[in-house]
Amino acid sequence: MIRRYATLGRLLLLASMLGLTLTGCGDRAEIPQKGFVMGLALDEAPGEAIGLTVQIFKPSQNIVGRGKPDKAYINIKTDDESVIEAMRDITIHLGRKAQWSHMRIILVSEALARKQSLLRLLDFLYRDHEPRLTTHLLVTKGEAAAYMETAPYIENSVSQQYFLSEQSSHKMTGKSVSANLLQLALQSRSPSAVAMIPYLYERDSRGESAPTVAGAAILVDGRLREVVPAGLLEGVQMLDDGYQNGIVEVPCSTDPSAQRAQREDSVEVLSTKTEMRVQPAGDHLHLIFRLKAVTALSELVCGRTLAQEQEQALERRIEKAMVQTMSESMDWLLQKQLDVVGAGDRLFERHTGLWRQWKPDWPRRFARSTYEVHAEATILTSGTNIGKPIDDRMGDS
Repeated sequence: MIRRYATLGRLLLLASMLGLTLTGCGDRAEIPQKGFVMGLALDEAPGEAIGLTVQIFKPSQNIVGRGKPDKAYINIKTDDESVIEAMRDITIHLGRKAQWSHMRIILVSEALARKQSLLRLLDFLYRDHEPRLTTHLLVTKGEAAAYMETAPYIENSVSQQYFLSEQSSHKMTGKSVSANLLQLALQSRSPSAVAMIPYLYERDSRGESAPTVAGAAILVDGRLREVVPAGLLEGVQMLDDGYQNGIVEVPCSTDPSAQRAQREDSVEVLSTKTEMRVQPAGDHLHLIFRLKAVTALSELVCGRTLAQEQEQALERRIEKAMVQTMSESMDWLLQKQLDVVGAGDRLFERHTGLWRQWKPDWPRRFARSTYEVHAEATILTSGTNIGKPIDDRMGDS
């Protein structure tokens, strides 16, 4: 019996020693053998090739407090006839295998997005197990690789800066959209096959140029068709039930024949909900949009007080401003024959037979649509307990 326990003890000891020799990495690749990709940029290259720029995390070698810290990343450029071949060539320069699971952002140049379908261009990222479908995409004005050379403001990498800029611009201003690989695939494979992804460009301000995430690129069947300016995108997102937060400027005058007022109240949109109805009307479609918005006063300059009557009048002015914003955006979409609001998707759900008849000629059929827009605004708070301008003399001028 004692011999049996001694033999069992030796076996357990041997098993535990063998267990210490096992690696914790399932793919048998240690961290020093990998290069963690944070950002990817795709451009046209000579000879019908694809130009690829990857931004890879660079472990810091500096001792804290000694010398100027190095950049936390390096950029590597390759090019080949296919994206996968260009990706595999990264190891030739880096000496490490590229790891795609931590990638934050993908930039595609406007020229390349007009030439090729993004679904085909990014096919490897959909098939490989490392890239995440939550990786976000942006279309760039000009060469995408150039945006990777920009120094970040406060983030460790410019890839992280673009990722956060896209999120903040969409959630806090309504001047951009947010889209990842999964959303691109779902939108592009919908009946109308129209998708929107954010737009990145250089904006000049006070003599300085800085990368800005605003506006959106509209893709049809995966290819870039048009770029929506930031000023129109707010109305597009209100129509599409994608508007989260932003500022609406409300003219003091309600007279439609008057020139644009120099003074305006400003309200912050806290939340919105838009419902769209589609009604076949002969050979065209009639669309009805109903928006409900909860707002808060940000700047009050048009009146002396905000009593009940004045508050109700202000709500009507907010509604009028929102209706005008949405109408301007809808007119633009109809002119460009771009069904960003999902009218074709809704028609497919409610009137499948009619959709099949209209689908071959849908862009022009959509352009002939009529519409009406309704808005209902509620002021949740005035921001102060006095309900009037801080400098009430402004109401006298």
